Amino acid sequence: MEADSDARTTTSTSMSTKTEAARPAAVADFGQPLNDAVERYYDTTLDLYEELWGEHVHHGYWDAGERPDEGGADRHAATGRLVRELVAYADVPAGAAVLDVGCGIGGPALYLAGDLGCRVHGVSLSARQVARAEQKAAAAGLGAQLRFEQIDALQTGLPDASFDVVWALESVMHIPDRAAFFAEALRLLRPGGVLAVGTWAVRDGELDPGERELVAQVLKHQVMPSLISLEEHARLAEAAGFAQVDFADWSVNVADSWDPRFARIQSLDDGRALMRKLARERGVEVLGYFYAGPIMLKGFETGVLTYGALRGVKPAAHDARSAPGQSGAGQVGSG
Repeated sequence: MEADSDARTTTSTSMSTKTEAARPAAVADFGQPLNDAVERYYDTTLDLYEELWGEHVHHGYWDAGERPDEGGADRHAATGRLVRELVAYADVPAGAAVLDVGCGIGGPALYLAGDLGCRVHGVSLSARQVARAEQKAAAAGLGAQLRFEQIDALQTGLPDASFDVVWALESVMHIPDRAAFFAEALRLLRPGGVLAVGTWAVRDGELDPGERELVAQVLKHQVMPSLISLEEHARLAEAAGFAQVDFADWSVNVADSWDPRFARIQSLDDGRALMRKLARERGVEVLGYFYAGPIMLKGFETGVLTYGALRGVKPAAHDARSAPGQSGAGQVGSG
């Protein structure tokens, strides 16, 4: 599907095959296995996210200079547009076999199947997300094209060259070993297959202590191990063996997702009774969404936090470089 692209800033990565090690701005420690923390977070917040954001648990996309509707009425249009923008940017083909890494409650998969005729295998760590995605697929009459599974995306056991597209919309930032993700994506793609990633990131280069603390707060409240720059994502993709790697900085297009009018984040000062009720009913993890909102907004306003899309292509077999071996890092329940 054709999508608007005027405001899109694209950067081609003509980088050396010698990659630098990823340099996280901060690293979070959740005191328990990361997969368990991610699963609990998304199981706990599923109803809240769906009530506030609809079927898409990810940022919205606007043209530069646009503002969210005062009442948040454009929420579904903006989050749906982000899916279409990534489809257009990565050139996802109609009818493709797609692995959806961090499928959430199935929003992007429903679009890929319903509008593009794709067959989608969605994976998530959250059992509740998988169950909700299955319900939505059945209600849409797309059950034959969609399959959802609770599993670690880096330990699926799926055969080599199973997919035309590996799609990861706002899930890679929950994976601690990003190099392992790109290696596994390359393994699962057929020659000529497409990688499509939309991800949170940080500004390239060193951050000062205040900026690192801001990032640390984001990681804590959003259950992420670390954030790296878009440039480092691209270097890791190339090091894994992907060709035609490009990335686009969409920060200006998505930042208003954290505008309270869009995100519907109640003031903690005005809503403490609600906060206490949610914490009692669901656990304190649910409050991370509310605490993260103002921090995310500040991060985008200062340029510390960024957001972008990345694409790459698996070369034909005779062109492929040897990729690093797999690692058992964790995967998310997002998207």
